[in-house]
Amino acid sequence: MARTGRLGRSEAEFDREAAGYDRTAVETMPGYDELHQTLLWGVPFAPTRRFRVLELGVGTGTLAVRMLARFPHAELVGVDLSRRMIALGRTKLRRFRDRVTLVQGDLAEFPDAEKYDAVVSSLAIHHLEDAAKWKLFRKVRRSLAPGGYFGDADDHLPEDPVFDSRFGQVAQELNGRPTSQSLQRVWHEHEAFDHPCTLSEELRRLERAGFAHVDVPWRFFGQAVVWAYR
Repeated sequence: MARTGRLGRSEAEFDREAAGYDRTAVETMPGYDELHQTLLWGVPFAPTRRFRVLELGVGTGTLAVRMLARFPHAELVGVDLSRRMIALGRTKLRRFRDRVTLVQGDLAEFPDAEKYDAVVSSLAIHHLEDAAKWKLFRKVRRSLAPGGYFGDADDHLPEDPVFDSRFGQVAQELNGRPTSQSLQRVWHEHEAFDHPCTLSEELRRLERAGFAHVDVPWRFFGQAVVWAYR
């Protein structure tokens, strides 16, 4: 039986996307690099500090590589449902193998026996249904040490659907390369089995979960980076 966890998508579906994920991400998200950079800027620790970070939805390891390179004393635990994604991540993260542990499993059920100083997630939490997202936010907050950081970079629904088609047109133009189908169509195909929420709803839910400080330092049409501090 295909494993689905709480994501609503099976492990096999993510496995099928694994080989081409990095290429597709760059082609369909013009702000992909800025999204990751802004997420890392939110980490409130000096590069000389030792700290523990959890990545929810580690995928092929793109964000984890940047995290471990920027913070040479950090230790990272990465969780992902897809075994193939994790296999690609292990290859990409080979030079950091003494500081990284990759775990196959549902991101909503991440290992929480110990506290983390930071929890980060990139383009993953929108796979969860809303009730599971709100529960995850509460669990993340409980799992953070005092002063800890939660950074979430993700897709969101437009606050007003009138802007949706225009967002797609501008992103297609900014992408700067021909694609076999419109970016808007790619996004909506994913919405058929994913569960993005609006950005305003995510902010409200993080505040309800008990985060003391929540803000949006970067937004690019339907994507945004949220910084939340315990």
